[in-house]
Order: sequence, then structure tokens, then C-alpha cells
Amino acid sequence: MNLLVVHEVNYLSKIIYEFQILPEILSLQGHQVTIVDFDDSWQQSPASQRIRFRTDVRTDVHRAYPSASVTLRRPGMVQFPVVSRISGALLTGLELMRMFRNSQFDAVLLYGLPTVGIQTLIAARMAGVPVLFRSIDILHRLVPNRALVPITRALEKVVYNSVPAISCVTPRLRQHVLSYGVPEDRVTVIPSGVDADMFSPGPGSKAFRATWRIGSSDPVALFMGTIYTFSGLDRVIRDWPALLDRHPGARLLIVGVGADEERLRRLATETGLGDHVIFTGLQPYDKLPEIIRSVDVCINPFELNDITRDILPTKLFQYLACGKPVLATELPGTKPFLSGEEQGVVYTSLDEFTESLGDLFEDRDRSVRIGADGERSVREKYDWRRIAEDTVAWIGAHLRR
Repeated sequence: MNLLVVHEVNYLSKIIYEFQILPEILSLQGHQVTIVDFDDSWQQSPASQRIRFRTDVRTDVHRAYPSASVTLRRPGMVQFPVVSRISGALLTGLELMRMFRNSQFDAVLLYGLPTVGIQTLIAARMAGVPVLFRSIDILHRLVPNRALVPITRALEKVVYNSVPAISCVTPRLRQHVLSYGVPEDRVTVIPSGVDADMFSPGPGSKAFRATWRIGSSDPVALFMGTIYTFSGLDRVIRDWPALLDRHPGARLLIVGVGADEERLRRLATETGLGDHVIFTGLQPYDKLPEIIRSVDVCINPFELNDITRDILPTKLFQYLACGKPVLATELPGTKPFLSGEEQGVVYTSLDEFTESLGDLFEDRDRSVRIGADGERSVREKYDWRRIAEDTVAWIGAHLRR
């Protein structure tokens, strides 16, 4: 299959998640995959070319798997506020039309909407290529400018009702899509997954712990991923001193980057936790299993809001596949897949988060049992290769006749 994947985030700088993992697994399975992305992070990195009209093309690209090979095409843009999105949208549309004239794609897998959605539909329809949508977020809730929310909702309705099929990562996202009047037989659920070969149980790394000055007997909790303002880490940091009364050597390891990182660093310093809260920054993807194996408990203390309510964080599967117990706040989108301790997850509130964490640190037998149950459950149901096969079958059912 010759597949075109279109999204509106930076493939090369975004923390690795489904957008990189799924296309690269498909390439390993013998499919030809081309990515069209958008540099949504241009303001965080100095650019040598603020105005670029030509498409940047890179071949043999990979992020998650060294043996994978996808082609990345990034249309030009004008790198100034507001203008960047408008110029990117226009140039993406022109690039897609050019691509469909010069290449024979079997299908398009569309992730993005406000910046790339309509032009993808138009260009693909002119070429007679089916567009299938992959829903991993409620997109209008991610729009930072509230004035643009109604426009995004309108675009959601148009796109969702214009494609022959939509796969959603959770049942709650499916309900959101159906709320726009999309026929039920067009919308299915295909969850995210985990590479159960790469993320697997094993011994922790003494060298890694030594790098961050973590003692061999210090209990460690790990948060991994993008540091959003709704991560709940501020609550965990504020309550960490009480945990230290029970576990004086306890460490909170935060692996990743994000919008709230600097505020949390200041909070840790102000709370006197400089030695107990460790920020590692972004780490190589192939090092993540080693990092997970080197800690005691993995956490996801997300606040419940309109963004988090319906999501299924991929990192939960990565934690569990390594055999680690997970302590998390309860997200309705996650519960259907990971219902509780039998699937490796202990749910608690933010008010009781550090207390529950202390309980898991103390009861080693319980933690090991929960981690083992989670590893077994994830390996049986959510291996990425199985998810990729399900995705190929879903796409294949809607290929042009």
C-alpha cells in the first residue's frame, strides 16, 4: 500500500507518539509511507529561513525505529505569528495537489484539521483518492485562541461528514464524532498501542540512576511525556514534602519537555526540592525502556478537563509493558482500556496522589503484582504491530474500487 499521512505538527521535533510510531511500523511491514507535516514548533527554534515557499523533502526518515524509512515532505511557510498558519495552509494545499498529480497514493490517513483538513479533502477528491480520518483528540479543545473554536468546530463537522471512515482512539472520542451527525457505521474504535518487544520488563540501569544522582535504594516515581499545564505535576511537587516524611529518599523523575517545564522547575526550587525533583529533558526514544525499568512507580496525574477527559495516553501502555505499576488520576477515555489494578493501574485523586504513591513505595509485593498484571494485559491486547494490522485492514476496506 502507498499511504499518505497528513498532520499539522512537527514530525521531527514532536515527542514520539502515534504520529511517528504507526507510519514507521507500517513502513517496516512493507508499505510505502509519505508524511506531510507542519512545523508548529518554529517559534521555539531559530530559523535560518523565515520565508520559505519551497517544500522541504527528506527521505529515509525515522524517529521511533532505526530500520524504518518514511519520506517527509514539509510545505513552505512564512514564519511570523498568525501568518505562519495561513501561509502553511495555502502552501500545503498546493503541495498536496502537486503530489497527487505526480504520485499514485492508495489512501490518505488524515490526523490534522484546522491547518490541513479541507485542502487534503479537496486535493484527494480531485485525484479520486479516499481520505480516512484518525481521531486521537477533540481538536477544537486544543485551539489556544477561543475566538477560533467555533471555526474549528465547523471544520470538524465538515471533515467528519466528508470522509468515508473515521477511527477513534477511545469510545468517548467516537461519541464526539457521532455528535456531528456522522453515521455510526462510518466510525470505529482502534486504540493506541505499544511496542511490546521494545518496551518489556528487565533490570534497571545503575548507570542511569547514577547519572541523576539517585541512590540504589531511593524510591523513584517517573512522569514521562509532554509537560502540559494540566499535567498535575504542580500538585505532586507541592505535596512532595509530605511524602518525604515517609520516604526521605523519594525522587520524582520528569522526562520530557513542555510549556509548563520552567514554572515547575521554579516551583521545585521554591519548595526546597532541588535534589528530589529531577528534570532530564527530552531523552532518546530508544532509551525510554531503560529509564522506565530503572524506577519503581510510573505516574500520570493529569487534571480532568476538556482536553484530558477523552484521551488514552500512549505512555501508560509503555509503562505497563515494562512491568511497572501505574498511579494515575481517572480519565474517562482511559478507563475502558485500563479499568484498574487487574490491568496495572491504581486510580486516585490529585488530593491523595502522593499518599497513594507512598503506599505503593511501601508495599513492594503489591507493586510487583500490579506491574505484572499490567504487563500481561498490555502485551495480550495492545501490541503496536497488532494495532497496525488492524489499521491496514480498516484502510483496505475503504480503498477505491
